[in-house]
Amino acid sequence: MDPVTVFGIIGFIWLVIYFVAQAIGVEKLKEKGIDAGFPFFIMYRTERLNAFLTRMGKKFPRAFFNVGIVVGFGGMIFSFWLFGDNLIKFFVQPAAAGGVVPIIPGVTITGLPLVYMLIGLAVTLLTHEFAHGLAASKDNISIKSSGLLAFLVLFGGFVEPDEEQFEKEATPQSRMRMLAAGSYANFAWGFVFLIILANFYPLMSIGYYPPSGAYVYDLQAGSPAAEALEIGDVIVGLNDTVIANWTAVSLFMVDAQAGTQLTIHTLDSEVTIILAPNEQNASRGYMGVYGSDYWEPKPGWDLFLTPMFVFHLQQIIFWCYLILISIALFNLLPIPVFDGDKLLSNGLSLVIKDERKIKYIMWPIRIAALGIVLLSIILSFITGKGLF
Repeated sequence: MDPVTVFGIIGFIWLVIYFVAQAIGVEKLKEKGIDAGFPFFIMYRTERLNAFLTRMGKKFPRAFFNVGIVVGFGGMIFSFWLFGDNLIKFFVQPAAAGGVVPIIPGVTITGLPLVYMLIGLAVTLLTHEFAHGLAASKDNISIKSSGLLAFLVLFGGFVEPDEEQFEKEATPQSRMRMLAAGSYANFAWGFVFLIILANFYPLMSIGYYPPSGAYVYDLQAGSPAAEALEIGDVIVGLNDTVIANWTAVSLFMVDAQAGTQLTIHTLDSEVTIILAPNEQNASRGYMGVYGSDYWEPKPGWDLFLTPMFVFHLQQIIFWCYLILISIALFNLLPIPVFDGDKLLSNGLSLVIKDERKIKYIMWPIRIAALGIVLLSIILSFITGKGLF
């Protein structure tokens, strides 16, 4: 199903939700904590979540959130260095520069990566916002409201602390603990997902045999492989080379020449194709196969596990890690609307009492941070980097 059709179906579902909400009564729903007065948007506020965050926040030691401040400033310095160093590479070593692009579903990220990214973004928003609530509760900053929200294909949570209490009554240290908590939680959860990735093969061995081929999950229309293979085939050999996983296919194709004959061995048969020229390098061969490692479920597990389950699970875990770390680093940059901006200004207020001096220090740093990000995004689009 193409992306336009998928978004069309999602849009239709949202319109149904909107008109149902209108029929029931927007005000009546608001009394139950549901805000569905606008198309493509819904918010659910719940007092139970407020109470839960308040209760749990009190149980954390204050030292835990103090560590978050240290992590926050460390992340800010690292983020400056990371984005600054990458920007320099665009000018001195363009091939080594990484793409820096905003997350725009359907534009900068499309296809299957979009699905994985949305899951990762939901995990990031939930952990980020709820961490703010926990830290606020520890320093007796009231939570006005909290809950879940959805907008089009984006899902997440929100926590609204008492803004007046935060700005006028809380100490700079309390504000810093709350501001740093979101990125602190994102880093912590990112590390958890990284550990899972590092131990992914042993974990999967519980229900699967080790990879024993390359599973074909899609074929490029009109390609040589599309005429000879079917979705679901498992490649176990290319010419005389044994294929144990998808990486082996990629390595084999590095030296494959366009126009040459290739014999593909699958679990069920053997076919021969002529490699087409690769669009990026006409001398290199091209099959037209999209694949992943083939994990065969063990007896009993095959009742509910499939070879593609491992692929999707690995991608979800990877994207959760990527989005968690990326947003944590972005959020710590001293740019207005980001937590890093208030974190730095509150930190400076501990050693500089004159607010004008703090502003004189903050604005050049803000301009530098914003300039690095905007210029990196512009150069990423110009060079075609970072698009999925």
